[in-house]
Amino acid sequence: MSPQRRSPRQLPSITNLPPPAAPFVGRDEEVEQAHELLADHGAVLVHDPKDRPHGYGTSQLAITYGHRYTRHYEVMWMFDCGGERDPARLADRLEQESRRLREEYERTRGEPLAGPTAANWLYFYNNVVQPDEVRRHFPEGNARILVTSRATGTWDTRARLCVGPLTRAGSIELIQAVTALDQTQADRLADVFDGHPGQIVRAGQAIRGGIITAEQFVTLTEIARMAPAPAEAASRSPGIPGQLRAEVSDSDRTSLWTNLLRSAVCWNSGSYQRWIEALRERTGILLDDEVTTGLSMEDRVDLLLDLAFEQERPDFLRAIAETVTMETKRAGSGRDPANNVSRIVEELVRGWQGVPQTPSVTAATGTATCFFFTSWFNREVYAKEVLRFHNLLQQQVEVRRGERELSDGFLDRNTRRGAQWEPRLIEAIRTTRVLVPLITKDYFTSPWCRREWAVMMRRIESADADLGREPVAIMPVFWVRPERWWTLPKDFERFQHRAPGEYQGDVFELMASHREDELMEYVSELARSMVDEGGVHLPHLAQDLVMDLPLAFPDADDGVR
Repeated sequence: MSPQRRSPRQLPSITNLPPPAAPFVGRDEEVEQAHELLADHGAVLVHDPKDRPHGYGTSQLAITYGHRYTRHYEVMWMFDCGGERDPARLADRLEQESRRLREEYERTRGEPLAGPTAANWLYFYNNVVQPDEVRRHFPEGNARILVTSRATGTWDTRARLCVGPLTRAGSIELIQAVTALDQTQADRLADVFDGHPGQIVRAGQAIRGGIITAEQFVTLTEIARMAPAPAEAASRSPGIPGQLRAEVSDSDRTSLWTNLLRSAVCWNSGSYQRWIEALRERTGILLDDEVTTGLSMEDRVDLLLDLAFEQERPDFLRAIAETVTMETKRAGSGRDPANNVSRIVEELVRGWQGVPQTPSVTAATGTATCFFFTSWFNREVYAKEVLRFHNLLQQQVEVRRGERELSDGFLDRNTRRGAQWEPRLIEAIRTTRVLVPLITKDYFTSPWCRREWAVMMRRIESADADLGREPVAIMPVFWVRPERWWTLPKDFERFQHRAPGEYQGDVFELMASHREDELMEYVSELARSMVDEGGVHLPHLAQDLVMDLPLAFPDADDGVR
């Protein structure tokens, strides 16, 4: 791959790297250290200091490195891990981002992305919870990799970069940059923040927004009041910095900030202003335009998040997610950043301090969490093919259903299930519109698969009683056809002919043998059938009934003849 001719600060054509923080000062030495470490190590961990308050700017340092050394790389791609602790959900997030990279590569280069990565590729894995675990998701090849995390795990100390407090000179420089105070005033305040850049930036936003005057700012008592997490939450007006009502980690806040900046509401000043107007209309909270005049888009969003997290209730935070989704649909843009915003907000709302938790919107309103549910007997041996099939099917469904329709698919990738069903799986199976079971001999003996089938059968029966006819809600896929001597369970017999098209072989064989034309014809026909049938309402099943239903296929154990 020949290097592109571009200016020293121009990003490569294949990138999703967000803009750097403004200002970003006092970290030149660390940025240079990151470059030196990447020259000696393929993967480098950038982390917070141990046992110190987080928020030292690990993510921003990694982003700044990408912008400063852009000429060294032909591809830059950020995988936002979002502080995800669940291995299966993390794998799904990374696979979705990998798919976007493949699509962008093919769109830009006019050829599919294939083969190992090169040394002039730079991958970012941002907001990682467990640095050791994320290694298994690294791409094949020689790509350079930056990982940001609050933890260090067992990472080689020679390939780690700790982003600690700013030097005193760095603190003074940042204070002057964000507050416009003179050298003498900044020098007086440098020791107050103990080199913590997050606190300095928040204080600067308060001054620029007119929340506090520069004269008040230099008073130590005002500074102490602005520092995060005091022992007691003081009564205050919205927008005065203080204790956050939500238990917000640095990774959660950064993920929310990043996805907001990537969403349609922050494309430009016009889209941002329309979003703010929608927020005013929804919440009644006045957002003074003068507060954000002259601020970068990054600072505007940061200040808005401060306001959201300082409210007594999470209503304003919810309104942010709702209006982002609304404006994204209105703009006709992709939904991924908006979906991520909604997911992060939902998790933050659950951790809001002092607010009784109410049932989720899904449970209260009957909104489905996904359009289809891929049900399979979880085995590592074909997990990679199952994931690809699921993603291909979701793409075809999205194309046919349109931007404003729910098209998401659910796939449980946990191949080491415990004794308990996870709430997310229960919510998905009781509300989804279509079940797509990947049929193998093992499918009929799996308690998990049998329960998923039983739930859908109960919902079909309920719809039949209401509509006077049975909706099509189960569309089997013969992943690996059982041998001829295997007798299929009776409960399955009337469904076995609902597989789409005329294909009579194993879909796994199509996947494994790379017969792409036949595979895409099959997936396209299946998606068309799902969309055609999906318009008929299917009642949701009460949450408490999911685990009480008898399992399907009681005769499955008699299958061997």
